[in-house]
Amino acid sequence: MSGRVFLVTHDATTQRLVWQAFAPVQHEWEILFSRGGPEALRLLEGAAFDSVILDAQLAGISCTELLLEVRRRHPRTARLVLAPVGSPEVVQLVALAHRVLPKPCPAAELVNAVQRAYCLRELLGSSSLVSVIGRLTSVPALSTLYTQIADTLMQPDYSLAAVGELVSQDLGIAARLLQMANSALVGLRKPAATPSQAVKILGADLTRTLILAADLFSRYNPQMLRPFSIELLWEHSQAVAELAAAIATSERADERVVRESALAGLLHDIGRLTLASQLAGPYREVMNAMRIDNLRAEDAERQVLGTSHAEVGAYLLGLWGLPDAIVEAVAWHHHPSGCPSTGFTPLTAVHAADTILHAADNAQPDGEYLARLGLSSRWSAWLALREAPKVLT
Repeated sequence: MSGRVFLVTHDATTQRLVWQAFAPVQHEWEILFSRGGPEALRLLEGAAFDSVILDAQLAGISCTELLLEVRRRHPRTARLVLAPVGSPEVVQLVALAHRVLPKPCPAAELVNAVQRAYCLRELLGSSSLVSVIGRLTSVPALSTLYTQIADTLMQPDYSLAAVGELVSQDLGIAARLLQMANSALVGLRKPAATPSQAVKILGADLTRTLILAADLFSRYNPQMLRPFSIELLWEHSQAVAELAAAIATSERADERVVRESALAGLLHDIGRLTLASQLAGPYREVMNAMRIDNLRAEDAERQVLGTSHAEVGAYLLGLWGLPDAIVEAVAWHHHPSGCPSTGFTPLTAVHAADTILHAADNAQPDGEYLARLGLSSRWSAWLALREAPKVLT
């Protein structure tokens, strides 16, 4: 790996911390620095960077202006922002940045964010598609509401009432959070009647991911995307999530793997929603190819767009900072043998669940992958789990 990072900050402490963070991997990364203003704009006129790291509190030129310039000039560049926890700037920046990281940011977290952005970008087979997505003003980004909720949950003494009040600002998100919290997917012993109760039972990490899923599925008008159906995608995603969790449980995976299997199942097709909503015209061609040529979604997407929803979804989730296991499951859920993993992971559960639920489309499991993991004999047991599925309420 050899990449270029552009750091823009007038804060000497932040500059020093970033230099120190990248010191152990300096042979892999070239770091350029600017305090902002005309100098930053001049450097952006040159060759593209793999990532830009911008201080939310710049002097001379605003972080928003620089983010707009980076997006316009270098749409493939990952845009990262460092902002103090609770900073009001986050609300304005979240729609323009791929990731908003805490300031100060732990060295490992910062380097990991840059490295993941670099690697995940390679998942997209078509550079032209990356450019198109990068230039769209409505490119999927973490919503203001989600960012406010996530920011509140980061506080060590966060208020359940405050989080519940934020969730309640969007009835669609609140309804879906409660639906998922009370479903067999999560397996709560006691049903939640309010968002605050759901947050109390779920905990911060699970709440963040469930709200992200609810937010992404709630922000679009279903009528505007016809013939693509958000309703059918949502139903399928919930079914995959529940079956993936059941499969992980049957393999006696630990609780973290079971939860991540469920969450990855919820988000495994988020790339389809992204493509259908942001590239409406081309995606109608995809759906026509599926209907006329009897192609699977991923094959039709590659034929029309040069990439598939799996790579697009993983790219976005990775930039947003979701756990590696979830990103991996989304990226490889159709062809897990391309992933070097050697044990049961959320990828295994999601691939199996998605394949089983697409049986009517003649979907087949990745035999090479299951054989490599020594799990070929488990397929019939996983199939049986679908016979009497729990109903999501």
